[in-house]
Amino acid sequence: MKNTIAIASAFIAASSFSTAEIVVNDFLSFEGFVDSSYWHSDTDSDNPSESGSANSYQVDQVEISWLFNFDTVTAQIDLQYEGDSNLTTGADGELVEQAFVNYALGNGDVITAGRYASMLGFEAFEPTGLYQYSTAYSMSGLPGYAQGVKYTRESDTSFFGISIQDEAFNNGANSLGGNNNDGSYAVELAYSQVLGNGIAVFLGGAYEDGDALGDTYIINAYTTYETGAWLFAAEVNFFKSENILFSFTGADVDVLSGLLMANYAYSDTASVTARVSYEEVDENGAVDEFIKYTLAHNKALAENLALIVEVSYSEFDLDGNTDDADALELAVELLFTF
Repeated sequence: MKNTIAIASAFIAASSFSTAEIVVNDFLSFEGFVDSSYWHSDTDSDNPSESGSANSYQVDQVEISWLFNFDTVTAQIDLQYEGDSNLTTGADGELVEQAFVNYALGNGDVITAGRYASMLGFEAFEPTGLYQYSTAYSMSGLPGYAQGVKYTRESDTSFFGISIQDEAFNNGANSLGGNNNDGSYAVELAYSQVLGNGIAVFLGGAYEDGDALGDTYIINAYTTYETGAWLFAAEVNFFKSENILFSFTGADVDVLSGLLMANYAYSDTASVTARVSYEEVDENGAVDEFIKYTLAHNKALAENLALIVEVSYSEFDLDGNTDDADALELAVELLFTF
């Protein structure tokens, strides 16, 4: 469960908000969102041909979640449209993002089977759970969605989960079936604990036996601290892969990444977020570094409509390559939920 340890704060009140569930009957309800944005970028590169400006205005994502409730058995199907940005399905960006069944054993114990999201990572997968427009990383190696069976136990102060699945690192595949047919299997573990005084911690990891293509693993840890209208977060990830699908040269890849974030909810409907994130990619001794500074303002215009404005500055230091670059980006996002 993403953001398990950071749910009870100004995060919901002002930084982001939950979708409003529409109840059809006792057994069926649905919720979703429409995410659209304007984006502008100015890039300055050592290679003049890679410098320049870019603009886009588009509907980034539309998602509808169908929620089924039969007491101890619940289920969820997420239908998603990502337009031309989704290049992995060959179906004009339409896909089933999640499709799973939960069986509640009691006392917070749940068995889940189907296709579901990874438990790892501080940042949410959906724009309705983010504090800003963009995510922190572009190549951290954090898993996305996978098919398998998962056991979780959750209480008011702790969370534990273990997932046995077909694969953890699906190399961009985001549809039912995946794209890695090398006989791999994966295990994912997650644990979080609320320590009190506004402090909570998370530790998790995933390992994939890639069989023919090589093994991959990641370790993910983060902590949050809440005090008044402030929320602070720090995260670190270490990713290592022998899988040639993650490599440009066929060599092993090591990635060290992390973030620091501060969010201040200055009213019931608005907040400001500052974040710095870092990625270091080591491939066969060549080290590339990426650092990104982000400042965002989030304003709830209505109960189901939010406006997010973000400015970010990124630096790219590429080892053994003269084409170092920096980029300044502006994004304006309108997020409608239902």
